[in-house]
Amino acid sequence: MTDDVLDIPFADAFAFDPSPTWAKLRDESPVVRVRTLAGAEVWLVTRYDDVKLVLADPRFSRAGVVAAGAPRVGVSRPLPGTLPTTDPPEHTRLRKLVSGAFSHRTISQTRPWVRELCERLADDVVDGADLRQVYALPLPIQVICTLLGVPYADRERFREWTELAYSLEMADQPRVEAAMASLLAYMGDLVAAKRREPRSEDLLDELCATPLTHDELTAFALNLLVAGHETSANQITSFVATLLREPAQWDRLVADPELVPSAVEELMRFTRLSEVGQLRVALEDVRVAGVTVRAGEGVMASIGSANRDPRAFAEPDSLDLARTPNQHLALGIGPHFCLGAQLARIELQEALLVLLRRFPGLRAARPVEELAWRRVLVSGLAELPVSLG
Repeated sequence: MTDDVLDIPFADAFAFDPSPTWAKLRDESPVVRVRTLAGAEVWLVTRYDDVKLVLADPRFSRAGVVAAGAPRVGVSRPLPGTLPTTDPPEHTRLRKLVSGAFSHRTISQTRPWVRELCERLADDVVDGADLRQVYALPLPIQVICTLLGVPYADRERFREWTELAYSLEMADQPRVEAAMASLLAYMGDLVAAKRREPRSEDLLDELCATPLTHDELTAFALNLLVAGHETSANQITSFVATLLREPAQWDRLVADPELVPSAVEELMRFTRLSEVGQLRVALEDVRVAGVTVRAGEGVMASIGSANRDPRAFAEPDSLDLARTPNQHLALGIGPHFCLGAQLARIELQEALLVLLRRFPGLRAARPVEELAWRRVLVSGLAELPVSLG
């Protein structure tokens, strides 16, 4: 190890504003060596065009992150054989199994009941309530449970396991491994039960009719469950907090709710879901921003940094709710573009629209800069207490 290798997450991570280190790296060292919490040394890529290259170029592999001896970002090991840990053609085969269920046309039909769910959950938003707990978390959990066929009554169990399984605290390693084992056992039991009594009522029923093995289906379904609620819950909380940090932004949307679709895209660009980046492994030597990444080396692509790159966005540190065009990378790019992009957009749009209509005077009960962040792989605010104004 060398002295010029940076530790990631940075020392000033897990705060409302991104670390100044990101801007410094974009300007001075767009490709740099970093050391992950697990002790692995990998390349970190921070500029927009370079992040796009790493995410979309087939010379950078996702399957490589689960190979023997592969570098790790955090405590837990990624599950092999899932959409995020396969490359084409295997990735293409797996994606086709669920592409129909997540197609734009199919998912668009969920908007009315997502809106109804938002309305019901908004009844629990009272003065002093934690918006994350009463609104931002229950919404995507209920949506993905309904679509996938997971009992909503089990939410407290798999939420606790998920929080632990994606921890970025190395001291949690024994608990992380136990939580991941519990998640796999839970989903494995559910898969087995559905295969015994197939009903074709939900996505998991449909997947049970495919040639996937029990272990493949268990990992696949677990990935859909976690990805289907973790990101949206964090984004809803971060979006509202970002708007309430500058109340004039909230008030602008209250006065003009037709801006919500473009506001959601801008908030996806402006906020960040991770203090690290998406990991790939180079399959061959590749030049990136003047640096040669050797075959077998890990490369971490920071979407959060790319979305603040002034080479791609005018005044990137300013929130422009009407920004256009807005080619942010929050949903990824290339083969691994977010499968649930349309569902996420519906959840985020409807969640905001209902809050704007029901609570036009909504404000943060405490300065958002003082609120704690969760030290997990897909991060965000730990709470968001609100005042109804």
